[in-house]
Amino acid sequence: MVPMTTATLAASAAVVAVLLSAAAQAPTQQRPPRGAYPLTDWQGRCGAKGRFQDREYCTSSVVDRVVADGPRAIPLLISQMTDERVVPKTVLDHWPRIRAGELAVLILEDLFLDDTWQQRTMPELFPDRRCDPATPASVCWVRFRAKHSLAEIQARWLGFWRTYEARIHWDEHARCFRLRTERQQRQQ
Repeated sequence: MVPMTTATLAASAAVVAVLLSAAAQAPTQQRPPRGAYPLTDWQGRCGAKGRFQDREYCTSSVVDRVVADGPRAIPLLISQMTDERVVPKTVLDHWPRIRAGELAVLILEDLFLDDTWQQRTMPELFPDRRCDPATPASVCWVRFRAKHSLAEIQARWLGFWRTYEARIHWDEHARCFRLRTERQQRQQ
């Protein structure tokens, strides 16, 4: 296990403070987040295909809690993206061990993927994230991570959250987050 450095802890605390400050300014109908997700205590197993939120492919109490928390889960997962600790158990079939921060990224990516598993429901944060469909996802991820640090990934997600927070909603039918159009937003 890789211990978190004081600098990493301080940076994570700063991100959490910013995110919780933004959450405090959100409408009062939202309940406050319940705290960080226990990503390093992963229980469950997810198949090589499917999204984290697809119960027929992935069973995990952590993902169940993330889905139940709705959009409030997003800043919590963003705050956990720089966690370098290795998840002791295998999370995804046919994948190597991953870090807790990587798990936070992968969960969020799936939460913004439609039910066809083909279309992102948000602007592309990393155009180079796309990979040849014939290449295993784990290989694509390793290549992507060789180019991008968890801190860089977190910064882009934080920028996305700050820009689109008010427009994000959960689509229960497709089991993914979507962005309301500006017109839909005005009608709310």
